[in-house]
Amino acid sequence: MAEAIDKPERPRDGEGCALARESTTARVRQLILTRILDGVYPPGARLVELRLARELATSQTPVREALRQLEAVGIVRTEPWRGTRVREVSEREMREAYQVRAVLEQLAARLAAPRLAGRVEPLRRRVAELRAAARAHDLERYARHDVPFHRAILEASGNAILLRTWESLNFEVRTRVHLARGNSDLVAVAESHQAVVDALAAGDGRTAGKLLRRQAEAASPIEDGAAALVSAAAPAPKPPARAARRAR
Repeated sequence: MAEAIDKPERPRDGEGCALARESTTARVRQLILTRILDGVYPPGARLVELRLARELATSQTPVREALRQLEAVGIVRTEPWRGTRVREVSEREMREAYQVRAVLEQLAARLAAPRLAGRVEPLRRRVAELRAAARAHDLERYARHDVPFHRAILEASGNAILLRTWESLNFEVRTRVHLARGNSDLVAVAESHQAVVDALAAGDGRTAGKLLRRQAEAASPIEDGAAALVSAAAPAPKPPARAARRAR
């Protein structure tokens, strides 16, 4: 049975077919993305334009445009003679994305803190939803609130380039992939968001940034080589009190 796409409102005053086509493409793109996130189209699944158009009761043009947009953000891949298929996100790609995310969110928190100080109620509500989802082990619900939580901080940073860079990493998909692999204590991670909110409420962007960076790095462990570099770059531990006195 075809799953028809809601028809957009009729353009006014000669706005033309371009607006209607763009609106339909957005609807098609969102539906395909939702199916990928829900596992209806697993990694490697072929996405055939004509078949999708029939299923969605639309023409091939918005389907083709939607697939191109999804390819641009790395969700699908089109190859000659093989068509378009859902991409499988590798462990290496996940690790690299979360390493970049760690740095971006640390900076975003420092920039956002002055704007969010005393105005974090929306974030507190997100944390409550995260806690409930984690306790119920509802991965879909968790992802639905986790990504907007982090995006809100990026938006509050006031840095459009920072936000666009973060968006380009497509964490709607990566969060679902990460949760499906079950590598984290979801309840503990949900609880860790509260400390971020408390720091932002106090205008402490430095602490909030460190906490967000720690979250991102914990989500995808650093390789041994990278860990060695981090260790080497860290400040040397202070010598014990006795040793320090002898050195004098």
